[in-house]
Amino acid sequence: MRRPIAVLIATTVGMVLFSAAPANASATVNWKSVSTNSNWSCGGYINHDSRQAVRFKACIVTNASGGTQAVLVVQNTSTIYDEYLDRGRVIFESQRGGDVWCAPTNLAAGATAGCYAPTVQVGTCTQTDSASVELTISGAVRSAAVNGRITPC
Repeated sequence: MRRPIAVLIATTVGMVLFSAAPANASATVNWKSVSTNSNWSCGGYINHDSRQAVRFKACIVTNASGGTQAVLVVQNTSTIYDEYLDRGRVIFESQRGGDVWCAPTNLAAGATAGCYAPTVQVGTCTQTDSASVELTISGAVRSAAVNGRITPC
């Protein structure tokens, strides 16, 4: 009688262990140009501690069909020097897959670039989560955030 119970327990434990889905890692994306309009809601720019010529902010972009995404916007205010960005991160609507890592890049003097998280569907007339962003330069991590907003009705 003990053998069938032991087999049943071992089978059940094996099914649980081997059927568990792996955790989804956030994708890594490249930087793109930024062109804001009335669909954008952003926090204020913050200067990065390790490079005074680099400032950044968190933004949330919404559309009329209930889609929304967060963006890490970085600006190089230097008129002479390019700046190397180690990496960035956007944390937004995590349960819906709205997080992303931003690839390392050189930001040209005077340039502005955005790291766009995936568009996630939250529905119309819905309050989004707040968006948090991180920017790493020379190993120093600095964070910013913007409050959630209501998607268009």
